[in-house]
Amino acid sequence: MQRYVDALHGDEEAARASGRTEAAAVAGRLEQLDISLEIAEHRMAAELAATEEQFTGAVEAELHRWDAYLDRMQTKAATKTGVARDRAEAAIADLRQRRLAIGARVAAAGTATDDGWRDAKTHALAELDELNAKAATAWRD
Repeated sequence: MQRYVDALHGDEEAARASGRTEAAAVAGRLEQLDISLEIAEHRMAAELAATEEQFTGAVEAELHRWDAYLDRMQTKAATKTGVARDRAEAAIADLRQRRLAIGARVAAAGTATDDGWRDAKTHALAELDELNAKAATAWRD
């Protein structure tokens, strides 16, 4: 009977450990979804911006959330090994570079003429769309 009870205790501990692991995975995914939702909200504000200041503020807020998103991806990449980790880290480095380039474009828009900032807005939004698409692909890999 003791062996049976010991086996049940072992199964119970394994189930608890699995539950903790699954809970951590769910919490991580929910955090990622929260960040993605905030990025989408800032994107909408940027797209609807009627002034340079509104646009710049919305994109800067979005880029700040992109930093959190990329940090989350970096944490996920750290759990991988070998070639998968190398690929993930290379993708994250590319995404960080793209994010910095967008930030520079938005900063440059502040010195542009009225038509110039609208052109910068169009280009920055397109680059943010590309960043989003590449990040979605990298997250799935």
